[in-house]
Amino acid sequence: MKGDITNMKKNKIIIISIALLGFISLGSSLWYMSADKKVSLSTIDAKQVSFNTVDEMVTFSQLVVTGKPIESENFVTFDERGFTVDAYTITQFKINKVLENRTTHDYKAGDIIKVAEPSYVYDNGIMPGKTKFSINNYRNMDKNHSYMLLLVPDFKYDDLYVISGVNEGKHNIDIPGNDGEKVGVPQEAKNYKFKEELMKKFNLK
Repeated sequence: MKGDITNMKKNKIIIISIALLGFISLGSSLWYMSADKKVSLSTIDAKQVSFNTVDEMVTFSQLVVTGKPIESENFVTFDERGFTVDAYTITQFKINKVLENRTTHDYKAGDIIKVAEPSYVYDNGIMPGKTKFSINNYRNMDKNHSYMLLLVPDFKYDDLYVISGVNEGKHNIDIPGNDGEKVGVPQEAKNYKFKEELMKKFNLK
């Protein structure tokens, strides 16, 4: 009888221990799942093509358009050694107006082009979460707003366009003046000056 009671106590301890381990494991899993959804931000300071005047930037660019972003896709590729080769966001951009076009394509309103935005998201691997890297504090286009883009063809992918001068060639045209998208970017004041001059040049006011 005494032995049965002892065995029952041992079994009870084992069951409680297993239950506790289960709760701890479940708690850890839930924490990891929650932590893995978090995205931290990191800015990469990089050299970029920069312009002294609006006319210089327009001359450099081969395509100047207005329109809206439709959808975006994170695009990161690696070589055989695991080093990053391509890293940016590919955004589908629906053209509203073609302001300048020196490309080989006859773009018109309604056409959709691919634009490489200089930011990307990188999975932290076994560590929970992801990191969003932004070149020179670039902010991705907002689907709820219209933009003017000054673009050049990508040297590697024929169907992709790159923004001239990073922040200098992307402007929110729904919000006059300081739209809050250039805060902390290199030469912030010049970026807003360019925006004002470009909107006057192309009669977008």
